[in-house]
Amino acid sequence: MELEPFVFQHEGVLVGARSRDDGDAATDAVNRFALRPLSPDEFVVFTLDLCHNGVDRHFSRFPEDELETISALVPGRPLMERHDLRGSLPRGTFFRSELHRQGEHVSVRPDVYVLRTRDNEDFILNIEGGVYRETSIGFSFRTPECSVCGRDLRTCDHVPGRSYGDAVCHYVMRGVLEVIEGSVVPSGSQGTRFVAQDRALPVDRALDRARQEFRKPIALWSDRLWAEE
Repeated sequence: MELEPFVFQHEGVLVGARSRDDGDAATDAVNRFALRPLSPDEFVVFTLDLCHNGVDRHFSRFPEDELETISALVPGRPLMERHDLRGSLPRGTFFRSELHRQGEHVSVRPDVYVLRTRDNEDFILNIEGGVYRETSIGFSFRTPECSVCGRDLRTCDHVPGRSYGDAVCHYVMRGVLEVIEGSVVPSGSQGTRFVAQDRALPVDRALDRARQEFRKPIALWSDRLWAEE
C-alpha cells in the first residue's frame, strides 16, 4: 500500500548578505533565471541555511544524501514570507546552493536574489537589520523512517520524542520528492506541521491519522487507496 507523501516544513536561519567579491559569478548565476540581463546594482544576494542533518526540536532528521537532493532541487524555487503560497507572490529566487560542513554538522546553504524594487525595500532592510532572521523550507518526502526499529513510522508503535531504552525516538526523512519554497518566518519550525489535503495537523495527530489510514482495509471497487474525509 503506497501512502501519500508528507508535505513538511523545516527550520533554518539567514546567514548573511553575500559580498560582491564574486559579483560576476553571482550575476551570471542570477541571470540564468532572469528574462533579461540584470546588473549587480539591481538585486541583493542573501545566503540562507535552510535545513540540516541534526535532530531538531520536533524529532526529525535529514540524512546527508537527502540534503544533497534538497540542495540540487533548491535553485529556481521561490523565497516567500511565512509559507504564504496563496496570499502573496515571491520575494526572491534561489539561484544556487551547496552543502555547508562544520564538523559533523551539514546544512543546505543556498543563495537567493531579491530585486531592489520599492516593494522590496522594507523586506531587504529588515533582513539586513537583523529583524528577519529565521527561515523555513517547504518540501515533500516519501517516508518517515523510525530511528528505533527502522520501519515506516506509520507502521510501528514508536512515538518521536519518547525514550526507548537509552535511545530517544526520532524519524529520518527519506525520499525527498520536491522542494516547494523557502520562506522567511517569525520563528522557524515553531509551527511545524504535516499537511494533509490543505489542512495543517500537529505532528502527533498527523502521525495518528496516517497510522489509522495505513491500517484501513482497501476497498477493491474503489480507484483510490482510501476515501477522503
